[in-house]
Amino acid sequence: MAGDQHWYSKVFGLHCDGENGSTTFTDVKGKTVTRYGDASISTAQYPSLTGKTSSAYFDGTGDYLQLSNTSDFDFGSGDFLVRLRARISSYATTNRILIHRGQATGYSPWSLYILTSGYFYVEGSLNGSSWAYTLTGTTTLSVDTWYALELYRYGTEVGIRVNGAREAYTTVSGSLMTSSASPRIGANSAATNAYNGYMSEIEIYKGTCVNTANYTPASVPFDDEYVYVSGTTKDSSGTLASRLVRVYRQDTGAFVGEQLSNETTGVWKITAANTGSTVTKHFAVMHDDDANPPTTSENALIYDGVTPV
Repeated sequence: MAGDQHWYSKVFGLHCDGENGSTTFTDVKGKTVTRYGDASISTAQYPSLTGKTSSAYFDGTGDYLQLSNTSDFDFGSGDFLVRLRARISSYATTNRILIHRGQATGYSPWSLYILTSGYFYVEGSLNGSSWAYTLTGTTTLSVDTWYALELYRYGTEVGIRVNGAREAYTTVSGSLMTSSASPRIGANSAATNAYNGYMSEIEIYKGTCVNTANYTPASVPFDDEYVYVSGTTKDSSGTLASRLVRVYRQDTGAFVGEQLSNETTGVWKITAANTGSTVTKHFAVMHDDDANPPTTSENALIYDGVTPV
């Protein structure tokens, strides 16, 4: 599993994990998420991702989540990405809000919907008095089916993807309007057009659009950390064992971190605190010591040229 190389551009990340009925929603970037109505964690439905056992459920009658309002959600003229997994239960009577950044005037820099026709739809404004873009997808979203939906900007291109495939796009020049409204998940600023269904793996990036072409959505939940170096340790007989592993930068020799690998699985993982566009290679040293020292002495092993992922 690769770490998130765009971690420092991520401004919001909500797995919607937890026990059935839980009302706690935890943003991996530390923002406050306030629950309204009956919005809760449900284990009844969740996307088919490795390790997933829950999602957020909204019953369509006033359930929504509100995020703390910060400039992180004002994208200006830069690249951005808003994406999530959604399983709608009903869209027949009203347009359903996925994520809304709009103000009482009705305009927003970015908002995501599912229309009564069943299509994915997004809209955004530069000036708060007219729409700079309105985009409608081409896939009719079936009820009770999970989809990966996203709105992105890459340069002057604003577009939408369904399950990783671009379905509509347009050219937008200039900065999106600044909104004083707190983003809401599942309802608009008037707490109407409420979403009815499940959501999971909600991510927002500012300053990058992550994917610049069509792609296959991941089969695992999004990562909660930056790139890392990882592996397993074994003793001289080839048996998985606990060993102290230290990681250093290859270019400067600077110490990165250390960890005692798991005694049963031999697994270790150390976050590589790189910045910028280049990921520096590292080397790892596996030392001959553990919580239960072996009866025989073994030489330290050095793994050279390890690239964090």
